Amino acid sequence: MRYLFPSLLMQAKIIIKGHLLNPLWHSHYARRKKRRDAIVEAKMGYLRQYDSYVKGISPVFPAEDKQKLQEYAFTLWLQGEQQAPPIVKACIQSMRAHIELPLKVLDENTIFDWISLPDHIMEKWRKGLITRTHFSDICRIELLYEHGGIWADATDFFTAPVTPLIMQEDFFIFMAGSNIKRGGTHAFVQSCFIRAAKGHPLLGMWREFLFHYWEKENNLIDYFTLHFLFRYLVENNDEAARLFSKMPKIDQDPTHVLFCVYRDAPYSPEFYEKLTKPAFFQKTTYKDKSAKNPIPGTMAEFIISYKDR
Repeated sequence: MRYLFPSLLMQAKIIIKGHLLNPLWHSHYARRKKRRDAIVEAKMGYLRQYDSYVKGISPVFPAEDKQKLQEYAFTLWLQGEQQAPPIVKACIQSMRAHIELPLKVLDENTIFDWISLPDHIMEKWRKGLITRTHFSDICRIELLYEHGGIWADATDFFTAPVTPLIMQEDFFIFMAGSNIKRGGTHAFVQSCFIRAAKGHPLLGMWREFLFHYWEKENNLIDYFTLHFLFRYLVENNDEAARLFSKMPKIDQDPTHVLFCVYRDAPYSPEFYEKLTKPAFFQKTTYKDKSAKNPIPGTMAEFIISYKDR
């Protein structure tokens, strides 16, 4: 019952503020922003029940190691690379071409060669309470905390090496941006690409909150639960806020152009170069019809054919 009432209250706030009190005569984008703001307010409000816990999370600073530790690039397709859709295979091939760290393409068997997870998370994963997508959220945090390097979603299409400025950071994650799909997103950060040194204290604090959340909860508060936990952490824990303040803030918007906006546009080398120059990777999805049956001669077809090059 402790968590039932806050959950119902959260949904009621979204319905009232995001829909019932969202004037129909306002513009499409104004109404979308109001819905987005209502979602953020309600879901951050839900997490207030964890306030004392979050304020009590302390960073653990790893002992200084004079030797440079081997870092890796990680991606995960639980069913196995050979079973992946064509666009995922193309993305993985692009990682092999552009990422300078050793790439580990993991699946539901090999992932546990690299990490172990708390029993309560494994139990909820086996029961289906944690979806594949959100199990991947947990795995990426643990992989980087234990080993360091970069995480890339299996749907990240790399067009260049990772920016050296980002690789020099001990912790980096793109900010969610405001222009994606012309209406913004209620996510605070994105997590399809993360750069982190092994044992980074901010990553460790995020990890601790994530594990605690799944110890107490059986459901997600949102598709972007991982992002909401990070936001609540850096806005309500002084040390997390201090560590986060050191990170350069770069919007994700340039990484969501090639496929998200222009997937069905005719391919040309010049247009492709223009779209991909501002970022070193482009986010795709395997669920879109253009990923499954691309129109010949389009950007989507060019991306998918990368697996054959």
